[in-house]
Amino acid sequence: MTYKQWKAYWKKAPWTTKWFAIFILLRPIVDNFYQLKEISIFLSPIYILGVLTPVLAVYAGSAMKKKNPGSPADDLMRFWLFLIGVNCIVLLLGHFTFDNLGDCIKYVTPPLIFFYLRKAINNREDLHFMLLTFLYSCIFPFLMMYFEILVHPITPEYASAGRGGGARIRGEYADSINYAIFLVGSFMVYSYFFLNDVYSKAKEKTTSVTRLAIWFVICLVGIISLRHVSTWGVFLSLIVVLLYFNSQNLKGMVFVIFIAAIILPFFADQIYQDQIRPLIEKEFSVISGDKDVSYAFDGRMSRWQKYFEIWDKYPYLSHVVGVGFSGGDEAVVMIGGGMHNDYIRILFLTGFLGVGAYVLFFLFLLWRRKFMRVPERFLLIGSVAIFMLYSISAVPTLYGGIFSLCFPVFCFAVLPVNKAYNIKMGGEI
Repeated sequence: MTYKQWKAYWKKAPWTTKWFAIFILLRPIVDNFYQLKEISIFLSPIYILGVLTPVLAVYAGSAMKKKNPGSPADDLMRFWLFLIGVNCIVLLLGHFTFDNLGDCIKYVTPPLIFFYLRKAINNREDLHFMLLTFLYSCIFPFLMMYFEILVHPITPEYASAGRGGGARIRGEYADSINYAIFLVGSFMVYSYFFLNDVYSKAKEKTTSVTRLAIWFVICLVGIISLRHVSTWGVFLSLIVVLLYFNSQNLKGMVFVIFIAAIILPFFADQIYQDQIRPLIEKEFSVISGDKDVSYAFDGRMSRWQKYFEIWDKYPYLSHVVGVGFSGGDEAVVMIGGGMHNDYIRILFLTGFLGVGAYVLFFLFLLWRRKFMRVPERFLLIGSVAIFMLYSISAVPTLYGGIFSLCFPVFCFAVLPVNKAYNIKMGGEI
């Protein structure tokens, strides 16, 4: 999709689609006002956007008459939403504060966005519009990031000596993962459009090997400046998947050769020694036995051990369906972003049943890849990788930028093939 096509789509799009695109464009700007919540939650643009998002998702979803055929993904997400909602209601009845109410709204937002997008995403054109909108939203954070890299950090975040020391750039965002979302997300989207051109029969091309290489370098410089180990894992995974699919065609081999012959020999070892190894040095010390296991995952293991000990003392019902039924004062913390692991947070929030539904949802999506073209297959695998890998040490379901990028892909993946690609029955993809 070109800018001209994107603009034409925008003009004809109904408000039920346009509002979400506007929110995608606003998020990287609004997230800069994170500190305003310390003054008043009613003055915080992030809180305002956070409340409006699920409200508009429900309202716009109910206003759209289109309804796509059901999918097992819907059932899994619906069950997960039910468990989240019940736990939030029970939790608020015992621990009501405006902060807890805001957190509960945040917890139900991802599944509500999913069901909204199940109606908004009806074919590949809808998907391309959302992806290109996300790519345009990256302009502001990229400009701010490169100002920090080339001129001066705005609010640097200093890493511990165990993580190599030094400063991480984060702009005016709450933490550096906000930058990371736009870096890995933009690289995945641009790589997808490149693959789409490679495998498309259309004469009009929007990308090239040269542009992809430039985009790769731009993102690489940003990731080096972030000094964030999870982002390295996600970025390298996307590169591996891209190279795999690229190697299956002659044109794509040019990019593979560029990476293998130019980037790897000169920069791979230096990047690993200077950027990646210092971030995981502490993990090597834990594996070798020089440090206690509580120091693993940058010390997060000690936090997980603490709350699992509390969780073990809760009634068995809270293990199965969520700690909202535990009655414990610690439950509020256990389901929040402070867990720094979405698998554990979701286990505490929705129990064995909820985390099981969550994992099965992603397994079903990966199974759906065999019904998709190569470019969309790359996009789906990349989106699942972003969620699954970041979930180890972060909470991607609480970052609007991530599910605004990945959920349109997931909703496209579960569409019937004929509808997704606008082809007649019996036709080829």
